Amino acid sequence: MEKIIDEKNEKILTSIAKRFKRDLPQNDYHIFETPDSDLTKKAHERIQKLYRNVLSRQTLSLGYPVNQKLDYSVISPFLNLHINNAGDPYDASSTLLNTRDLEQEVLDYFANLWHAIPRSPLTPESFWGYVLAMGSTEGNLYAMWSAREYFKGKVSSCEQSIQRSRNPVLYFSSESHYSIEKSASILGVDTFQQIGNAYFPGECPITEDGHWPHGVPVDEYGGVDPYLLELLVSFFANHGYPPIIVLNVGTTFQGAFDDVTLVWQRIAPILKQNGFCIETDCFSRPDFWIHIDGALGAAYLPYLEMAYQSELSHVKGGLFDFRLPWVNSIVMSTHKWFGSPFVSGIYMSKEKYRMAPATLPEYIDSPDTTLSGSRNGLSALMLWYAVFSVSSEKQAVIAARCEKVAAYAYECMHEIKKIHPEFRVIRGPQSLVVLFSRPCDEIFNRFQLSGRGELAHIVAMPHVTYSAIDCLVNALKESDMFS
Repeated sequence: MEKIIDEKNEKILTSIAKRFKRDLPQNDYHIFETPDSDLTKKAHERIQKLYRNVLSRQTLSLGYPVNQKLDYSVISPFLNLHINNAGDPYDASSTLLNTRDLEQEVLDYFANLWHAIPRSPLTPESFWGYVLAMGSTEGNLYAMWSAREYFKGKVSSCEQSIQRSRNPVLYFSSESHYSIEKSASILGVDTFQQIGNAYFPGECPITEDGHWPHGVPVDEYGGVDPYLLELLVSFFANHGYPPIIVLNVGTTFQGAFDDVTLVWQRIAPILKQNGFCIETDCFSRPDFWIHIDGALGAAYLPYLEMAYQSELSHVKGGLFDFRLPWVNSIVMSTHKWFGSPFVSGIYMSKEKYRMAPATLPEYIDSPDTTLSGSRNGLSALMLWYAVFSVSSEKQAVIAARCEKVAAYAYECMHEIKKIHPEFRVIRGPQSLVVLFSRPCDEIFNRFQLSGRGELAHIVAMPHVTYSAIDCLVNALKESDMFS
């Protein structure tokens, strides 16, 4: 009986298989087959062609804040290894192929650069951080996640009891990176516009008609307006909402630096008047979170300050780091100032804000307080090589030179007004970004510019030379540049 059933089932399955074979398109995959030797040769030729193509465009890549002047050939053998810094950088892991020691040295370097208190485990005011698997977008997401959990009253890694919670409101400027709003959407953190539209329609204190803007307005150079931010914080503080504030140290398009000190001077009295804790000592739990998005500027400004102190530069930026006790977290992108074949970065906060891991993953045998879990160990290795193969004094020289190249570009572009009176050029204080009237597509593409509306910009990164600026300016002087 069983044999009859098996034969019957086999006939049914065969019939179904034939039907599917008839109905589905029959692809002849043999046409893609090539001898291994030919495939290897073709792959090699294609890679070489791609390399030559990218290399030819490197010198005149002017529109994006990415350093193209890099040489990691000394560590190229590591490309044949899988290195994974899974989990917290300060806890042991079962993944023995890692660069955890180098990552810790990198974090020490940036803690010193940003004037953080040296790390001491379970010491609340000492720093904690990690090398990001992605760029500053991951750091912005992690900062907002930390802030959300902080205001929920979740216990941090060094606290013993759960505190009261309040619903926070997120503030960011109209020039903030799009990852801020994306992170808020992912995490369900409400922006001031969302809360305003939902509960206080038509009551915005900074607009004539009461509508709630998308972001806090900025000045002519792209820096957040501290006075308007103060009015917004005051409005929501009066209704019991503590702030999560994202401040920019180098905005994406205009390269502007928010005045972190002035912002605090404006909002601190407001928070205190409304019963919010603004004390920042280890015995207090402040009712605010201030995050610094320093994707480019958090690496550039410290070296510019060193250049100023050494009289290599006549300008320096404002303070943004942990010398300001009200700063909760900072993020920086490796590939921007230092240059890297792939994106990475640094997230840094304080031990008292490090989130306690929900579980201890047996898979890696390490508490994971990071966002991504697995993290590329090459990122830590390359950043370690970048910061320890070039001295801080040399970085200061590079920062001063970049600022001068940006100033040079700004002055040269002013000369274009003599030929094109309608030509616009804008540059904020200390900024590496120069904005100008958007040229024709041929010039725009040749110099790999970045644009928004009627404006384009260049970023004076370490690989950008005076001759490259001259080449661009000469092209802009052509009579048909706007055609």
